[in-house]
Amino acid sequence: MPTQRYSYTAITLHWLIALLLAFQIALGWALEGNNSPELFARYQLHKSIGITILLLSLARLAARLFTPRPPASDGPVWTRALASTVHWLFYLVMILGPLTGWLLVSTARVQVPTLLYGLIPWPHLPVGRSWHEPAESIHGAMAWLAIGLFALHIAGALRHQWLLGKPELQRMLPFARGKAAGVAIGALALVGAAFVAGQTVYPERPRPAAEKAAPPPVATPTTSATVPVAKDDETTAIEAAEEVPEDTAQPLADWTVAPGGRLGFTARWNGEAVDGRFDRWRAAIRFSPDELAKSTIRVTVDLASADTGDGQRDDSLKSSDFFDVVAHPSAVFAARDIRHLGGDKYEARGTLDLRGASKPATLRFTLRIDGDRARVFGTARIDRTAFGVGQGEWAATDAIAAAVDIAFSFNATRPAS
Repeated sequence: MPTQRYSYTAITLHWLIALLLAFQIALGWALEGNNSPELFARYQLHKSIGITILLLSLARLAARLFTPRPPASDGPVWTRALASTVHWLFYLVMILGPLTGWLLVSTARVQVPTLLYGLIPWPHLPVGRSWHEPAESIHGAMAWLAIGLFALHIAGALRHQWLLGKPELQRMLPFARGKAAGVAIGALALVGAAFVAGQTVYPERPRPAAEKAAPPPVATPTTSATVPVAKDDETTAIEAAEEVPEDTAQPLADWTVAPGGRLGFTARWNGEAVDGRFDRWRAAIRFSPDELAKSTIRVTVDLASADTGDGQRDDSLKSSDFFDVVAHPSAVFAARDIRHLGGDKYEARGTLDLRGASKPATLRFTLRIDGDRARVFGTARIDRTAFGVGQGEWAATDAIAAAVDIAFSFNATRPAS
């Protein structure tokens, strides 16, 4: 006797794919707007959901081909042919839609690595840029085809269940009874909720006008500027009181940076601050406050160690559109012109080599020496566009501001004098 309902595997896959498809179609419509962090997050989720639908659809196809299933419903030849066509077109949408999306990502002008749900690396397809335009057309058509198939599939199921009195829903919902009106309404509500969720996930964060304003411009298009730190009168008085005159000259010495230092950066993306840090960097410092003319600073930064707290964004920073770490793995700041600004304030003027470009750069720092130990903290500001950080659509400064603030702090020691 043929089975009267689908297997639990087929049922689970059917409803899971249905909910994901509704969510994905709505999410696709939400991929519009400014290049904001929220839009970036929606794109990454869209890619993850698409690959999930592809894998689940292949599993669903295997279940259809290799496990028993109920016979097709009785009826006129045209209705049975239409039902079969709708089912096979669904498989086309569920497989070809994600595949063309994968092609779009793989052939995009701006290559953004894919991490499924921010955890699992997913490779790009080894295809040429010529695939991009046809893949884009097919991908959009698949979304509209899916909407039409949804309508036909639901209408057909409800026609059999309510107009013809055939227990269609019981084959895919074993706990449905009779007309199963409550179950049908509940299933439609779930699909609708998935659609609404896709439209509202990662909503744009309201930003006041002041926050949307760009940071102050750097001094020139190619020269970085320092970031002065405002001090109130009380702070200035305290720092002045802490200044202790040295009785003897301090010798020129090589300082060793202690573990635990921090080298951070802040960019502004669509008005929102994005903070990050470099986890691997080293500094060669030869310094004496009494022999500034002979003092030197050289800092080497491993650009691949950039960490903004988002794996996909971090991978994007490593790409040729930003740091291009394959061709330029390190950034180097070197300074021989170190000036005393008064008290414990200093300024280091040098050059920054980043992404194959060498530009003047200046940083200001506070240095407090206690015996053979020192505490250093300071700031700088660079113009990312002067170094080509941000190619293609990311070269514009309307989404990502040109100015990037640098902040650093560390402890250092010198050989006992």
